[in-house]
Formats: sequence, structure tokens, C-alpha cells
Amino acid sequence: MVKGLPAMHEENSNAMNERRDSQRVPVTLDAVLNYQAQVMICTIRDISLNGAFIEGTPEGLPYFNAPVELGLTLTSAGETKQHRIPAKIRRITDNGVGLTFGDVGMDAYFSLVNLVYNA
Repeated sequence: MVKGLPAMHEENSNAMNERRDSQRVPVTLDAVLNYQAQVMICTIRDISLNGAFIEGTPEGLPYFNAPVELGLTLTSAGETKQHRIPAKIRRITDNGVGLTFGDVGMDAYFSLVNLVYNA
């Protein structure tokens, strides 16, 4: 965590849970979280069309509202592709961070739809 920058912890984020508008599914997916010059190998624990929860320790993760990029491999229509999805950190807990996705490309979107609705 970066000193002097606000963090949003689990107890302060209950209102955010109420604003979810897409189905979340539990998963275990390996991913890469890119933040500035840092690269972190991480695990996605749940995912939706709008975001994901990434497991990790808060000390090793960027601050609240930080722009990041999530790299992951998804399969759609029998084809496996690597995707890079821009995101922002919207929730920080003791076990990881909640991300909201930015502009998801067409291929990544269809792969996410396949994952979320066929899980």
C-alpha cells in the first residue's frame, strides 16, 4: 500500500456490494496483475462481466482506485486466448482486491460471457 493514499477496506465497502449488476461466479484462474513497472502473479477467486476479485496480500497490491491491467487466459468457442483488460482497484480486503474492468475488447467480452454464464 502507498502511504498517504486512501484505502477502502471491507468494512467500508458494503454499499459497493449493493451496486453489483452482473452475475459473479467463483473461479480459480491464474492471472497477471500489471501496475506501472510491477508485475504480480495472482489468482482470480471470482469474476463477472464487470470485474473480479484477485487474491493477494494488501502490502503487495496497489492502492485504492489505482489503474491496473489484468492479464488472463480465457477459452471461448474452443479457442484459448490471452487477454489484457484495463481495470481499477475498487475494494481492498485482507485477502486481496476487487477490480472493476474498464473497456473490455470484443474478444475478451465474449470469453467473459462464456465463462460467467457457462460456469
